[in-house]
Amino acid sequence: MSNDIIRFEKIQKRYGEIEALKGVSFSIPENSIFGILGANGSGKSTLMKILPGLIKNWSGSIFYNNQFANDSAVMKRAFGYLIEAPTFYEYLSAMKNLELLARISEVSPNRIFNVLELVGLKDRAHDKVSSYSYGMKQRLGIAQVLLHDPSVVVLDEPNNGLDPNGIADMAKLIKKMHLDGKTIILSTHNLKDVENICTHFTVFRKGRNSATSSINNLFNSSRRWNLMVDNVDLAVRAIRENNAFKLIDQINNRLTVESNLDVSIKHINELLNGINVYNISRESNLIKYFHND
Repeated sequence: MSNDIIRFEKIQKRYGEIEALKGVSFSIPENSIFGILGANGSGKSTLMKILPGLIKNWSGSIFYNNQFANDSAVMKRAFGYLIEAPTFYEYLSAMKNLELLARISEVSPNRIFNVLELVGLKDRAHDKVSSYSYGMKQRLGIAQVLLHDPSVVVLDEPNNGLDPNGIADMAKLIKKMHLDGKTIILSTHNLKDVENICTHFTVFRKGRNSATSSINNLFNSSRRWNLMVDNVDLAVRAIRENNAFKLIDQINNRLTVESNLDVSIKHINELLNGINVYNISRESNLIKYFHND
């Protein structure tokens, strides 16, 4: 991974007696998908709104490419934001909406087809936005964000209100943008969003952040494993007879076990010798950070 593209130092924000952010500090690597995980009221959306200048009167420093960037004008040029539900002229087509935005933003209209193709809406470019599903409108919102070709894309709770198909489409789109060289910052309250999409993360709780790490480190440090087996009874018996493992959960033929030592897939296969194991995967430690007081 290349150098850090963004650095937050001691970001503080107060609303009267309420301290929404309490000295938040962390760095975001370039070309990462960086998840800011936290429950509602944890402070993550406050930070996301500071970036485009939607929230004023905060203290601390933000650096972009090692240059001081508290000036929101700097952030607006290099960043694209989808902070709240996008707004459109519903009676116009997606193409017409983006043409208007390109004109206002003094952006070349030549990018319109490119961004519509990227978000999977090229075939619906001339349909009225009023005919779009909520998930399609979210993707059109991202097309708006991408129109000026930002280096960094900021998405605040992009999966809110989406059905499972919409969530899957959003994940594919975020990964496409990542492959296209963008740095993605997304906030979410959902652990699975971070585990399934992100390359790096930090956890927000009560206005503070902690546990900033890469997802690879998170999984590699875990001692919990998910197993899919064909003979549950034999597998459970083998686990309970081995002092190095503890059975945590069982749902049908899916078992979650925890080891008291650092083990590998080879050790688990040796433990379950003679039992057909369809799949072995580590479970991340993210839930421990999320609920740690």
